[in-house]
Amino acid sequence: MRVIKVLFLLVFFFVCMLFFVQNTAILETPLLLKLGAFGYMVQSPAVPFYVVLLIAFVAGGLFCTLYFLAEKVRLATSVRSLQNKVNAMEKQLAAQKKSTVASPLVAPSYAAAAPATPAPAAAPATDKKADA
Repeated sequence: MRVIKVLFLLVFFFVCMLFFVQNTAILETPLLLKLGAFGYMVQSPAVPFYVVLLIAFVAGGLFCTLYFLAEKVRLATSVRSLQNKVNAMEKQLAAQKKSTVASPLVAPSYAAAAPATPAPAAAPATDKKADA
């Protein structure tokens, strides 16, 4: 993936340089920017068109970088908050499991229950000859 990025950047740089070389006459024409509002008039000094184009490109790159940096900080804060919630819930679940195991009322007992009273002993067999 890194190689593809480098190749893409090289092709992009080559196309940009080709554009500038083939359009030098147009790109070197002086450009005069004016802004008039509410009776005020602001005018820039005459600069070549390629300078305005490069400044716009760099400004766009800086604005994109700042936007994505702010978005990354926002997402990192959100992830940190959610991770803290997960940790708190895991602690709560562990504490609940401990209390469930420690409480004899809640824990089921699967051992066989011994009878509460012993079974009555059988009456001794009487000898019929001894009775007679």
